[in-house]
Amino acid sequence: MTAKTWAFEDFVEGASLNLGSKDVSAAEIIEFASEFDAQPMHLDEDAGKASILGGLSASGWHTCAMFMRMLCDAFLLDSTSQGSPGID
Repeated sequence: MTAKTWAFEDFVEGASLNLGSKDVSAAEIIEFASEFDAQPMHLDEDAGKASILGGLSASGWHTCAMFMRMLCDAFLLDSTSQGSPGID
């Protein structure tokens, strides 16, 4: 079976797509944060517990990177997109 190739016209306003889910380990959170967002609540469980978040938490950049991968895997790599024309 061939995957669907998505074009702009295929996207319906208000529609939602299920991108799945991703489990993330504490080790993965710390590894990403160590390289890209070295804030205490992303690097250390005790620092996370002392924060407003109440525990070790993934960086927002980490969650954005995971989302982008899930978006690409779900349909973007099978689209006619060749880049973004800009932001309205």
